[in-house]
Amino acid sequence: MKVLRKQKDLSFGTSPHNEQGLKLHLEFDEDTKTAYGEIILPEWYQGHKADKVHPGIISLMLDEVMMKINQSMNLEVNTGEVTVRYLQQAKTNESLYLRGYFVKKNKKIIENRAELENDIGKIIARAKGKYIEIDPLDEA
Repeated sequence: MKVLRKQKDLSFGTSPHNEQGLKLHLEFDEDTKTAYGEIILPEWYQGHKADKVHPGIISLMLDEVMMKINQSMNLEVNTGEVTVRYLQQAKTNESLYLRGYFVKKNKKIIENRAELENDIGKIIARAKGKYIEIDPLDEA
């Protein structure tokens, strides 16, 4: 018999225990099955252009907000696929707003969507994600 061990959460995106991580704080609305959060990224998360957030960090945040939906719905999943459409650049040291939406669940595949906006409501990026439901005992 496998024994489930709870390990310390060191997620780069959301863990408060990872000193190098984003420490992204996300909320979940049960009624709308929507996750959301706000973050200001310092300049060390920039890409090649000064004061612009690295696109990989944007992708990570969109995945995290979609994973928050899964976790809040008690779905044990692994990320299967995330597709990101970048519409404009995000600036460092400015408020960014994340929002993720549950779309559907078919057998073991969960589909979600997410958006990142700037402080004036312009959409920076959109993502769609597919998550594969796993048996928690297989992860032990």
